[in-house]
Amino acid sequence: MQTFKLSLLFLFSFTLAKAQTKISGILKTTKGIAVANANISLKNSYDGASTDSTGRFAFTTTLSGPAVLLFSALNFERDSVQVNLDHGSLTLNLSIKEAMNQLQTVSISAGSFIAGDGKKGAILSSLDIATIAGSRADIFAALQTLPGAQTSFSESGLFVRGGSASETKTYFDGMLVKSPFNATVPDQASRGRLSAFLFKGTSFSAGGYSAQYGQALSSALVLESTDLPEKTTTGISILSVGGGVDQNIRFKNSAITVGGYYYNLSPAYSIIKQHHDYVKAPEQLGGNFQYKLKTSSTGMFKIYASYGRTNLALYKANIDTPAMPNYFSNRNFNIYLNSTYKEYFGNSWKLETGLAYNKDKDAGLMTINDYSRQDHLLEGKATVTKSFGQLSNFKFGTETFHTGRLESLNGLARTYNDQISSGFAETDLFLTQKIVVRLGLRGEYSSYLQKYNLAPRSSLSFKTSAHAQVSFAYGRFYQNPEDEYLIIKPTDFEHADHYILKYEINTTDRNFRIEGYYKDYNRLTKISNGTPDNSGSGYAKGFELFWRDKKSIKNADYWLSYSFLDTKRDFRDFPMMATPSFAAKHTVSVVYKHFIESLHAQFGGTYSFASGRPYVNPNNPVYLADKTQNFNSLSLNVSYLTHVLKQFSVLYLNINNVPGFNQVYGYQYSTNGLNRQAIVPAAKRDFLIGIMITIGDDTFVR
Repeated sequence: MQTFKLSLLFLFSFTLAKAQTKISGILKTTKGIAVANANISLKNSYDGASTDSTGRFAFTTTLSGPAVLLFSALNFERDSVQVNLDHGSLTLNLSIKEAMNQLQTVSISAGSFIAGDGKKGAILSSLDIATIAGSRADIFAALQTLPGAQTSFSESGLFVRGGSASETKTYFDGMLVKSPFNATVPDQASRGRLSAFLFKGTSFSAGGYSAQYGQALSSALVLESTDLPEKTTTGISILSVGGGVDQNIRFKNSAITVGGYYYNLSPAYSIIKQHHDYVKAPEQLGGNFQYKLKTSSTGMFKIYASYGRTNLALYKANIDTPAMPNYFSNRNFNIYLNSTYKEYFGNSWKLETGLAYNKDKDAGLMTINDYSRQDHLLEGKATVTKSFGQLSNFKFGTETFHTGRLESLNGLARTYNDQISSGFAETDLFLTQKIVVRLGLRGEYSSYLQKYNLAPRSSLSFKTSAHAQVSFAYGRFYQNPEDEYLIIKPTDFEHADHYILKYEINTTDRNFRIEGYYKDYNRLTKISNGTPDNSGSGYAKGFELFWRDKKSIKNADYWLSYSFLDTKRDFRDFPMMATPSFAAKHTVSVVYKHFIESLHAQFGGTYSFASGRPYVNPNNPVYLADKTQNFNSLSLNVSYLTHVLKQFSVLYLNINNVPGFNQVYGYQYSTNGLNRQAIVPAAKRDFLIGIMITIGDDTFVR
């Protein structure tokens, strides 16, 4: 019996040995370099091995017949090969391609700064924006630390490469926001309405932007909202000027966010001396609602709604009659609705649709004149994207929006309405991993102007090394004249041609870029004897430098930007070609942030410089020939991480213009030109103190 068992065991072992197949070989890149630590395995089995330091591997299998051998490695594309396991031992020479990951693959980037968790060349995240000293978590103030953007002084807006405020447009999930700024005060720039923490991605294009967007001569700011929050949380903000609360409720496949805020600057203005005599310090009240639904593994539906009211009144110095200051009041009302849906179909098709509505109304008194102004915009948009190859895509779509203005003065009213319809098509074509071309075309028709335009766009980027690339972009851009001119009469589209050349070195921790550009403006709006036409023109040219470093100094992050701008225009009521008052020839920003672990605190500072800007002196026969003094500002902030009532909290202090630099935005002259007064900031320096508490998480959530 024992002999029988031994014989049976011998026979079984012999059969097993005959059934085994040995698979061995070497794995190399397409350039012949051995790949270590790669995974080699047979599909639908546990048989496999890893390559050694020389790229060699070996293992045995009891499988037989045709099979699929899989091989993969970090930073390489997954691949496979057919094998036959009936021929005994196999010796294989395998080749694997490098993966087109974000840092190794060329991208379309001329003119653009992109930020977000999944974006290459990330520049400013939401947390960056919130912690930049002097920005006070305002998206537009934070972007002014990047090259190309000018510091906004006495006029609200984002001024980019010689463009006026109206030439930069803001997009929320691809939908145009007509009124992105809060209520205005004479000769003072206002904050943006949108919270930085609404968004996971930011694309700030200083020129040469995609054919998906139009009606912007200079720049497009494209904001992409966050998806589902990870958990249910409550955020409470208590500031020296007011406070707010946000409640996130997370369900399995959806989430609801409800928030509200109230700000009253009266207590702060009683401490910080203001240059204006406020009868009613600015008071703001508002709220927002968000609903997000994950409709499938790849689909997402989002709706966002916000409401805000602002009330203020003040006396402004009257240079002609000092004893009779000018009275100004403003009651602002704003609502914004944004609804979008995104879904992938199959492996290569994506549909994006959206519907948005924006209404903004200002009303009040200017001295003794009763005024009101109401802007509105209703937009619908649909985009289809077809992916092909590994990274290439083709997208096309259409959008239409109804926009207009109604304004009145002492009961006399006027209005205009326009339906602008457009179609666009664009392709990102990767010729190789190192070369990508973008070709786009956008067409628009305005029912009010009764004119159409056709705008070609193109970009070319070439990867010069693992982390460096050269990019070139050209594009033609159209937009309607500003509402204040269209409400008088229809004219024609304004347009500008952009030429951009950029060199960039981008790694995980460092980013360097130098970019040169030229913009040619045509058919700008001029006004003569109260009548607008399109006889204006202009140009803007310059270069910019940017350097960001998160590695050289432990726990520190800093960036430096410099912009040189040479621009002249003949538009609005200009009598000749001249440099506009919103354009500084030299602009410098230095931002530094340092986290001290032992103190659980982050310290930050922002220094801003702008060379003197032109202003109109009626006593000088040369128009806009005089210049203000140079602008300097140094802002500091500190954030302290702690717990209040066992809840994660951030204590925050921000001080603007700490040294108290004298800052002059321009001058206003009396009617006879003999007297003048400087246009200056609302206060020489100011501060903001706050505490932000997060209930339900140990991180900063808003």
